[in-house]
Amino acid sequence: MTDDEQFAESLRARVTRVAPRIDVDVTRVVPAARRRRAARAGGVTLALVLALGGGAWVATTEYGVVLPGGSTTMPVEPSPSPTGPPLTSSEGDSLTDLPSYPSIDPVVPPEGWRDATYFHVVTRGATGPAGEGSGPEAPLGSESWYGDGVNFELTASGPALMGLGDYINIEGHTRSYSWAEMEALPTDPEALHDALLSNYDDVDAPSSYGMEQLRDLAARLATQAPASPELRAAAWEVLTNLDDVEVEEDVRDSEDRPGTAATYQYADDDRFRTVIYDETRNLPLETQDTKHGTDIYLTTEFTDLPEEVADSVIEIPDLVAMTREDVEVVCLQKHLACTLTDEESDTAPEGTVISSDPAKGALVIWGTPVTVVISTGP
Repeated sequence: MTDDEQFAESLRARVTRVAPRIDVDVTRVVPAARRRRAARAGGVTLALVLALGGGAWVATTEYGVVLPGGSTTMPVEPSPSPTGPPLTSSEGDSLTDLPSYPSIDPVVPPEGWRDATYFHVVTRGATGPAGEGSGPEAPLGSESWYGDGVNFELTASGPALMGLGDYINIEGHTRSYSWAEMEALPTDPEALHDALLSNYDDVDAPSSYGMEQLRDLAARLATQAPASPELRAAAWEVLTNLDDVEVEEDVRDSEDRPGTAATYQYADDDRFRTVIYDETRNLPLETQDTKHGTDIYLTTEFTDLPEEVADSVIEIPDLVAMTREDVEVVCLQKHLACTLTDEESDTAPEGTVISSDPAKGALVIWGTPVTVVISTGP
């Protein structure tokens, strides 16, 4: 790849990061954030065209811009200026306008992802010392749906496709568990203890590092991971039976719900984490962290994915064998930043699509670059 090509790729990546993210119900989205994103996207797109053109004359077609070498880029309309109140959670509460981290790369979901089961988590949060500023009067932090291969998050900015793949990330650790791996974990507490620890250390002679990993894995499985009720209960028992975990019964969380607290030192000398758990209902209530504040779990359940969330992403259609004209229309309709390039082919008729990248079925956000290869014939 030449220096010019590398520079172009870098600019394309910037376009992806700043382009409006998702086609959503525009009557329920915070206006200012969308307008800022649209303005930034317009500026970077102009820079991309000037850079690739090298300052030379650039021809404009009905649909896009012809770049040196014959490639055509399709313009991406900015997200319409939204109006109306911010989004609310499925429980009817306003969500805070927290920063969201949409997927930069396309996500290839499993077949039937729309009708699959998701792990639904609604949290209320607060910054500062554990518990400070939280409680029923505090706004909701976010609403998430963790799926097997595709995840979504909802904030006041709208629903976002999250780039977490099919793994549940364990903070600060190299080990992650897919849904299939979690389903295979034992639900007997003693066996689960050994299974989790064996990923990091000698089960018979664990080091302090291995025990730290075990604590965090058990805490995450008991709170945010899509674990079965049986696995969640076993993880909680593992956590509360560790020697360096302090357990206190009959405590209250920030919403005045009764539970049992498990507190342990985390990461450094000044950081402690407390998990409050309702042992009667086998549900997590709250995680307090002296560094990151408080997460209050309002909903942790397996559920269906709401249609409005599924509809918020763009599914790459099957472009192969389409004509150039049809592709241009589809790219505009889907709000995709398509680049059409020509290539000789002995099999595809002249003027039809040979391939697309991302390919059919990938989930992307508004403004995602798509490279479409058009046959010039043999």
